[in-house]
Amino acid sequence: MTTLQVLLDDRPSSAGWQQICHLLEQLDEQQLAAIAPRVLRWPAGQRPMPDHWWAQWVAGDIRPCHALAGTRKLGRLDNVETGTVPVPAEDDRDDAESSQGAYFYGGASAVAAPNGLRWLALAAAAEWHHNGGDIVRWDTTRDAPLVWYLSGGEYYDEAYDVAVSPDGATVVTAVEGVWRAWSARTGEPLWEVRPHVGADEALCFSRDDLVRFTFSADGSRLAAGTGSTDVVAVVETATGKVLLHVPEGEDAFGPVALDATGRLLFHAGPAGRVVAREVATGLVLATAETGLTSVGALAVAPDGGEVFAVGGAVGGVPEQAGLATSARPAARLLTLRESAGRAALAPGALLRPRGFARDLDADSPAAALTTRAVWTGGGPFAFVGADFGSLLFDGRGRTLWADPAGANAAFTPDGRALVVVQEEIDAWFLAGLAPPDGEEPEPPAPRPGHVLLTGLPATLTGRAGAGDGAELPLSHWSVPHAAITEDARALAFCAKLDRDSADRPQVLCRWPGGREGAPEVSLLPPVADAAYLTDLAFGPGGDVLVRALLGEASCVVLNDVATGATRWRHPLPPAAPHGAERLRLAFGADGSRLALALHGLGRVLVLDAATGDSVLTVTERPRYAEHWRRLRVEAVALDGPGTRVAFGVRDARSRVVVCDVATGAELGHTEPHGLRQITGLSFAPDGSALAVAGATEQGHAALWLLPPDASDADARPRTAVPDLPMHDQPDGDLVWPAGRGPLVYFPGSRGWGAVWDADSGTVLADLPFGRADGGVALSRDGGTLVTVTQFGARRWPLGPDAAVPT
Repeated sequence: MTTLQVLLDDRPSSAGWQQICHLLEQLDEQQLAAIAPRVLRWPAGQRPMPDHWWAQWVAGDIRPCHALAGTRKLGRLDNVETGTVPVPAEDDRDDAESSQGAYFYGGASAVAAPNGLRWLALAAAAEWHHNGGDIVRWDTTRDAPLVWYLSGGEYYDEAYDVAVSPDGATVVTAVEGVWRAWSARTGEPLWEVRPHVGADEALCFSRDDLVRFTFSADGSRLAAGTGSTDVVAVVETATGKVLLHVPEGEDAFGPVALDATGRLLFHAGPAGRVVAREVATGLVLATAETGLTSVGALAVAPDGGEVFAVGGAVGGVPEQAGLATSARPAARLLTLRESAGRAALAPGALLRPRGFARDLDADSPAAALTTRAVWTGGGPFAFVGADFGSLLFDGRGRTLWADPAGANAAFTPDGRALVVVQEEIDAWFLAGLAPPDGEEPEPPAPRPGHVLLTGLPATLTGRAGAGDGAELPLSHWSVPHAAITEDARALAFCAKLDRDSADRPQVLCRWPGGREGAPEVSLLPPVADAAYLTDLAFGPGGDVLVRALLGEASCVVLNDVATGATRWRHPLPPAAPHGAERLRLAFGADGSRLALALHGLGRVLVLDAATGDSVLTVTERPRYAEHWRRLRVEAVALDGPGTRVAFGVRDARSRVVVCDVATGAELGHTEPHGLRQITGLSFAPDGSALAVAGATEQGHAALWLLPPDASDADARPRTAVPDLPMHDQPDGDLVWPAGRGPLVYFPGSRGWGAVWDADSGTVLADLPFGRADGGVALSRDGGTLVTVTQFGARRWPLGPDAAVPT
C-alpha cells in the first residue's frame, strides 16, 4: 500500500491533506483520475486549496491536481471593507493611495465572481436610515485599494444581482430602477439603461422589483429581466444599446438566460413557465410548463439546445406527505427542439435534491434573491439560499454542498467555482465537490403513520390532454381546512389545483375499499357567489359533509358524501363590515342539529341538519361596549341531543356562553380565569361538563373544564403546552370521545402546533407547521389525526401505542 493510500485511509486532518497535496502533484493525469474517487471521499471542507495551488490558480496556471481541492477561504467582509486579504497570493502589493473603506456592517446583498477569482464585485446591504449599499471591487490576491463602482451615499437602494462579463471587463447591476455598467478594472461608468417610463419622477427600488442579469457566453450581449414590472430586454454589452425589449402585456419577467452567442433568449413566465424567444425578432419560439412553483434561475447550454430551470416544487415526495408545507428546491431540464420552422421545449424529469434540501423553502423571498444557475462543461449546476439554509446541486439532482445558514453566492462564468458570501467569503470548486460515481445519498428515514394521498389526478383540472396517469400536487397553495371521518373513510379539504386561477375548489376523497385501496377523488359542486371556504365538517355518521362558504352570497351547504350531491343550502346574512369574516361549524353528537358561529357578526345559528331550516339565532350583546375590540364569536359546540349550544366570545375579555336551543334563553356564562383566546369547545358525551381549549394570558395552551351551563367563574386552566404562541387564530379543534377525556389540537402560529390528550396529560403529536400552513383534522371518536399539506395527506392513528409525528 502506497503512502498516498495510507494517508487517504486515515482520518482527515490538515497535516494529512498537506502531505496528500504534495503527493498528488507528482501524479500524471491518468493516475489522478484513478485516485480521484478516494480523494473525493474526504469532506470537501477538509480539502482546502493550498497557498501555492491558489497562487497558480489565480495566475491562470490551472493544473489537473487542483480539481481535487474542495474549497479556499478568501477572507471576510471586514477584509472587503479595508481592501485587505488574510493570505496574499502575490508579492506585488499595491502601494497606491488608499481609498475610502466600504461599509458591509449589514452583510452583502449580492456578489459576482470572474473567471480566475482574482477579484470579486460585492454589493453591500443598504443602511436604510440614510444610505444605500456600497458596490466595490475587492482584490482576493493582495492588499489593494478598492475599486468603487457606486457609493451608498449616492443613492438609497441596494443591489440584489451583480454580474460580470465572461472576459471580466464589465460589471453590471441595477439600483433605483436603473441598469448600470462599469469598467470592472477602473470603475468608470460605461452606460445606463432606464427601462421604466417615468423613472426620473418615480424611483423603482430593487427590493420592490428584483432585476436579474445574464451575459451570453461570448460576452457580446446582456439580458435583463425584472421580477414585478414585467420588463425583459437584451442589450449590447459594449454600448448598452437595447436590441430587444419584450412588449408590455406578454407576461415576461426574470430570471433570464442567453445561449452562447445571444441568439436565443429564455425567460420566466407565469405559473412556473419558461419561454424561448428569438432575440433578432422577439418572436416566441416555444413555451413550457416546468412544474415548478416559481422559477428562480435559468442556465442554457452553449448551443441553446437545453435550458435548466431552477426553483421550488411541491408534491411528489411521499415521505413528506402531510408534513412539508413549503416548496423544496427542484429543477427541470428542458430540451429545445427546432424543426421545419417550429420549436418546442420538451420537459425532462423533475430533479429534487435529497438530504438537506427538505428543510429549505425554495419559494421564500430569500430564495428569490439568491437562486443562481450555471452551465459548465460538466452540465448544469444550481445554488439556492434560503433563510435557514443554502444548497448546491448538479444537473443530476445530487446535493454537492449544503450549509444550515442562508448565503449569497455566484458562479464564475466558466463554472469552475462557486463563491459563497456569509460573514466569511469562501470559494468552492465544483470539480472537487463531485461525489464519487456509484455513491448515492442515504434513503430518507421512514416516517411514522400512513400516507393517504401524495397527489391528485390531473383530470380534476378539466384541461384537455390531462392523462389518467398524471398527478398534480395536492395543492399549489397551503391547505387551511380539512375534515376527516372516523377511521379515515373519507377526507375533505380545499386545494388550489390550477396555478392560473385563484379558485380553491373543495376536494372529496373516499376509500370505499378500505384505506389500503385507491381513493375515489372528486370535486364538490361549486356554489355560485360563495367560493371562499372557511370551515367544513363531516356529520357524526360520516354520510354528510357541511361547508361554510363566504362570498357575495355567503351560505352553508350540506352535501351527500356518497354522491357529492347538494342536499340543501342555507343563506347567511352579509359578512361583517370590519375585518375578514370566519365561520365555525359543529354538529351535535346525534347529528340532528348543526351550529354555526359567525365570527365577525357576533352571531350563532342552530340549523336542522336534515332540512337546513333555522332553529335558533343568537346575537350576543357586547358586555364591554367602551372597549376598542369589537365583539367576536370564536367557537361553537352543541351537546349530544342538540338541546344546548355553547359559544366563545371575545371583546375586552374572553368568555363562554351557554343557551337553551328551544327557547334561546341564556343558561349561564363565565369568564374563565386567565383565558385570553378560545380555540375549541366541546360538551362531554353525557352532557355533564363543558371543555374549553385556548390560550392563557401568559401564552400557554390550556384546557378549562366547566359545568354544562358555564356557571363556574373560578375555573382554573390546566396547562397543556407551555409557551405555544396562538395569535388570533381560533381555528383549533377539540373532540371529547365517549369513554375518554378531551383531545385537543392547539393551532400554533410560529411554525408548529400540538395535539394533546387530557387523560394522560401528554402531547401526542408535535406538528411541524402552524395553523396557516396546513390542514389538521381530528376524527370525532379521537382515533384518527390527519394532516394535509401541499405534499399530501398523512393519517396518524392516536391509539395508546400509535406513532405520532415528530
